[in-house]
Amino acid sequence: MEAKRLMKVTYQDLKKGIRLNAYADAVIWSEDPSPTLAGLRFGGYAEVVRGLTDAIYGGATIEIEDVDGSLLTLKSLSKQYHREVSHEGLYAEATLIAEDEIQESSKSQDEKSRKHAQKDDLFDDDVPQQDIPAHICYIFCHPGNEDELFQAIDQKSYVPMIPEYQDYVLAELKRRRILRPLRVRSLYQELEAWKLCCEAKDQNLVKVMEDGLKQGKIKIPGAAPGPSLLDGVHSVTDYLNTFGVAVAERIKKLFVPLFDPATEPLSEEVLDINEYIRAHAGYSLYDAQLAVAESIKRKLGQSKVALIVAGCGTGKTKIGSVAVAAAGLQSHQISAGHSKTFSIVLCPAHVTKKWVREIEESIPNTFAAVVRSISEFDLLYKLYEQGSRNCFAIISKEKARDGYMRAPAVIFRKWNREGLNIARPHANEEMPAAGFSAFRHVFCCPDCGAVIMENVSKDGVSYCVPAGPRFFRSENRENHKCKICGSSLWTALNPTLWNQQTQWAKLGSYGFVFRPLLNEYREDIPNEAIRDRMTKLANCPDIPFPIRGAYRTFPLSSYIKRAYKGKIFALIADELHQYNNNSGQGDAMQELLSAAKKVVGMTATLVNRYSSGLFYLLYRIAPRRMCQDGKPYRDSRKFDTEYGVIQNIYEEREGAYNSNRRTVRSKKGSRLKPGVSPLVYTRFLLDCTAFLNLTDMGRSCLSMRRSQCRLRWRRKCGRNTSGLKIR
Repeated sequence: MEAKRLMKVTYQDLKKGIRLNAYADAVIWSEDPSPTLAGLRFGGYAEVVRGLTDAIYGGATIEIEDVDGSLLTLKSLSKQYHREVSHEGLYAEATLIAEDEIQESSKSQDEKSRKHAQKDDLFDDDVPQQDIPAHICYIFCHPGNEDELFQAIDQKSYVPMIPEYQDYVLAELKRRRILRPLRVRSLYQELEAWKLCCEAKDQNLVKVMEDGLKQGKIKIPGAAPGPSLLDGVHSVTDYLNTFGVAVAERIKKLFVPLFDPATEPLSEEVLDINEYIRAHAGYSLYDAQLAVAESIKRKLGQSKVALIVAGCGTGKTKIGSVAVAAAGLQSHQISAGHSKTFSIVLCPAHVTKKWVREIEESIPNTFAAVVRSISEFDLLYKLYEQGSRNCFAIISKEKARDGYMRAPAVIFRKWNREGLNIARPHANEEMPAAGFSAFRHVFCCPDCGAVIMENVSKDGVSYCVPAGPRFFRSENRENHKCKICGSSLWTALNPTLWNQQTQWAKLGSYGFVFRPLLNEYREDIPNEAIRDRMTKLANCPDIPFPIRGAYRTFPLSSYIKRAYKGKIFALIADELHQYNNNSGQGDAMQELLSAAKKVVGMTATLVNRYSSGLFYLLYRIAPRRMCQDGKPYRDSRKFDTEYGVIQNIYEEREGAYNSNRRTVRSKKGSRLKPGVSPLVYTRFLLDCTAFLNLTDMGRSCLSMRRSQCRLRWRRKCGRNTSGLKIR
């Protein structure tokens, strides 16, 4: 800013001997009822700007000297400004904008009514909300832009407005002095400022709208005099009877199916595979099954993920394999040189052999095999590369995630300047904390020898101290790597070597404990079972404590993601609902999903009654949509609040007799109840999911009849069952 053209801003306190001067290029104020500051942008030395900003925010009176020498005295609104301060060396600039304020009469009344209210009641739908108090809103816009001014009024008020009301509303608000202009003096940027004075419940704005409707100056779009169709609607049934046909037509126009079997023919790929099934299995797929396979094939041609939600007995195995094979046979695949494809099926262990049988009898020029290890997967892919046929690797969801554990790799030694005989990146990274003895043992990095430090809080103050044994109970972001050299502080757990050492032990979900310092865990024991196991460790300090569930193997899903990403054509995830939790098997499905080009998920029960069951599954198959919907991954509660059913439990305590306190209502807790909003289907699933039920195939299914027939027991069986009683 150039000091010659700017307006001088002065604040002084004669009693305290304070005088602050700065220079402004824009000032906004109101003259009704007295000159009051509404906005100011000024600059100067950083200390002066900071002090002047605090003075104005505290309600001080300032003087502004214009370029022509005129003096303007303005009062400030105490603690009602939005402040922004930017620094550039010794110089700083500050901007103060008046925030919307609640008038004192309404403010004092609301404070009395909310004095004993509980904070949790604000999020409870059963608690009646407080009335809208009288308030003053400040609006800033470009000069002469009435569209921008009307939009700002619509956002600030609680009265619904439409663009057709713009001319009438603006003229009437100005005439009634509800919308008042503010004085603006700006040297560089042209702007316009207004003050909107709203009564309690926006009664004055409501009055403006009612008068306009009565006088015919504004009209509700679509409103016509005479009887309405809604006059005879008194229930949901009446509404559907009256508007059901119109609603159905609207839904058909909004949700157009990707494939309509009534009007569109099946593709040649699906028909060829169906003929192969007829020739080798002796039967063909039903029309409904072929329609779902065609829909999934078309969806895979447009996007990566497609889902099949079909009831038990509808042939999901056949449908999924046919859809993937048909997608692989599309012309764009063959023209790109992919005359064969390699796909993966992730399914429960007890149906792996069934998948091999179904694929080999359903898909031409294809072979399948069950894979249980990394070496078997490499061998199968090598056979696929050497041959000319398609290949499906069948992996059980249990084997996909089996892998090694990780254990702490830190070294427990005395703190010293030399440490390990390894070059250090910094010279003075191991200064001991206050009150720390240099002869005490500490945990150190296995690579650089630096002491591992952790942050602890005590009495509201954060300290950095040498890490204790509880710091390494489980691997997390804080203890994953050394902050000095960046080396990992955890290593693969070898069960053979682990059963020979006596320093560390793993106690189930509690995590790892350092046996020489078991006393450090006394304050952190969750239950008696862990306490008993710690007592056993303390009584037998020299006996190794074996670990359960540790294997010398790398996770198969992680290996496929690293070594075969881009080489996998499709992933078929059978029983998709089993990957809907924050679990290792769910993570394995996610890794295979990221390695494959196309994904087909199949399940009969997509929703397990609770909204939480869908949260992680939707983040695995549609993470972009979840982010666009504003549902962060680390806050599943926000998803449950919008799409689930949450039961809030409150406790009320009556006030004592002749007490001046009202009934106290406090929240005791909340829990998730069964129920999922239909919005989940329309927002996340409807455009990528094909639904199938046995009733859709009912016309083609064979009719069944129940009958009874007598069977004679064999003589030996009759003797053995003669003592049984039939109840």
